Amino acid sequence: MKNGLISLFSGLMLVLLTVPARADGLTQLWECELEEDKTRAELVEISVTWTKAASSIEGAEGLEAYLEFPVSGDVGDGEFVFVMTLPSATAWGRFEDAYPDSKAAEIDEDWGDVASCSESSIWSSVSLQ
Repeated sequence: MKNGLISLFSGLMLVLLTVPARADGLTQLWECELEEDKTRAELVEISVTWTKAASSIEGAEGLEAYLEFPVSGDVGDGEFVFVMTLPSATAWGRFEDAYPDSKAAEIDEDWGDVASCSESSIWSSVSLQ
């Protein structure tokens, strides 16, 4: 747990320090696994519900969310990646500040009944188009 927190903090600091040079957006990737008795349809349903709620949070203007399912690779059955993007570090900060009191935060427990996510990382994105 301690190593995970150190890695997450280090990664976040790296992102925050490089944002001025790469201000095209931030992406958070969550490594997740579908609970054994749940279906992909249930996952999509709760994810859509969460995304709608999260989109109403201050700072969420331009929020995009995706579920990424593996087509090939060394992954386990039921593994997927939850992806969330926001257009800037400023938007990300406003979103994070407002999140604890939001409807999306209330939905987290329901989302957790469908899937569990073990680790996340935040990346600075640079558009190539």
